[in-house]
Amino acid sequence: MFVLHICSLIFILYPVYGDVRTQEIRLFPGLCLIAAGVLARTAAGEISGAAWLLGGLPGVLSFLIGRLFGACIGGGDSFLIGGIGLLEGINFCWRMLAVSSGIVFIFSMGMMAVGKLRRKSKVPGTPFLALGYLGAWLL
Repeated sequence: MFVLHICSLIFILYPVYGDVRTQEIRLFPGLCLIAAGVLARTAAGEISGAAWLLGGLPGVLSFLIGRLFGACIGGGDSFLIGGIGLLEGINFCWRMLAVSSGIVFIFSMGMMAVGKLRRKSKVPGTPFLALGYLGAWLL
C-alpha cells in the first residue's frame, strides 16, 4: 500500500506549480498515477468495484457544482478531487475537502480584508488541495 500513497502524493503535488503559473493542469501524468495506484490496490487485493467507483463521486459532484455556479471549481481541480477519491477512498477525500475548504475560507477572508482580493476574484485551487491532502493525513 506504500506505492498507493506515494502515487496519490505525487498526484496531488505535481500540478501545483502549473496551476499557479499557467492555470493549467496536465491530465496525462495524473491518469498514469491513477492507473498505477489502482494497479497497486488491485495487487494488494484491497479493491472492490463499488468502493472504487464511489471514490470518484466527490470529483463528479465538484465538476457539476463548478458548471452550475459559473466555473467556480475548474475541471482540473475536479479531476484532482476525483483522482484522490479513487486512490485514497471517499472518506479521505471528504476530509481533504473539509480541510481545503477551511484553508481557502481563511485565506480568502484575510486577503479580502487586506484588499488583495475582490468578491469575484479567482484563486488557484490546487495549492489548497495539496494543503488539504496533508491536513487530511493529520486528522
